[in-house]
Amino acid sequence: MTPADKDKIYIFLEYLYNFYNNKAYIYSDPIRFPHEIKGDTEFIAFTAASFAYGNMKAIQGFLYKYFENAGSYISNLNTEINNSLYYRFQTKEDVAAYSNLMKKVYDKYGSIYGLFKAANAVSVENIDKGIILLRSYLDEITQGLNFLLPVPGKSASKRLYMFLRWMVRKDEVDFGFWSEFNKKSLYMPSDTHILRLAYNLGIIEKNEKGKKAVIKVTDFFRELNPEDPAKYDFSLTRLGIISGCQYSETDICDKCFHKKVCLFH
Repeated sequence: MTPADKDKIYIFLEYLYNFYNNKAYIYSDPIRFPHEIKGDTEFIAFTAASFAYGNMKAIQGFLYKYFENAGSYISNLNTEINNSLYYRFQTKEDVAAYSNLMKKVYDKYGSIYGLFKAANAVSVENIDKGIILLRSYLDEITQGLNFLLPVPGKSASKRLYMFLRWMVRKDEVDFGFWSEFNKKSLYMPSDTHILRLAYNLGIIEKNEKGKKAVIKVTDFFRELNPEDPAKYDFSLTRLGIISGCQYSETDICDKCFHKKVCLFH
């Protein structure tokens, strides 16, 4: 990819960031929950990110039910089993165990950030230590909890890296609570939209996934923006979620609002 190509991509990414990166579009993303629900924002954010798999309608349906039943403040979190609180791979017992886990962590460390600092896990290279310490407070690691809170390794860890983006970066969408965690070191959360974009730009091979793909994608965005490689995650995924973009030229392009400035058309 030539320097001219990269300049063109950078200009388009900045355009998308300025267009989509505002609260008007958070309705289409799990980050709406820590913005909209009153309570302990970090806890709400971690819960929303942890259960953010599946389609958006199902995610939002479960999360509204969870916060309605369990609460959004750690001080009065309901940890009792509720027969209606289950979600895909997590049984009602798994959901109750998750609530108990959050209660234990906040009672001991004051926050998830406090736990990560205690584990010396305030850089993306050491993030495994934070998750391992977090999981150590589970009484039992079931299949559902193992899926919900996996240790970063070969997988893309999309939900964890998305949560870190919310906590570390600060703008109108992201919160920037975790001040000791440098945004320069963030990985780009790589969902199907980002991976499709990466393949179309020749950054990854077809069907390449997992940690290797995340590193390749992050390295590409770090070249474009060394100070803030995860900056364009929200705006790029809005282009796919809201505008239906396939990150290549398709029939959709003719009706797209962004056609005149589009990188792909």
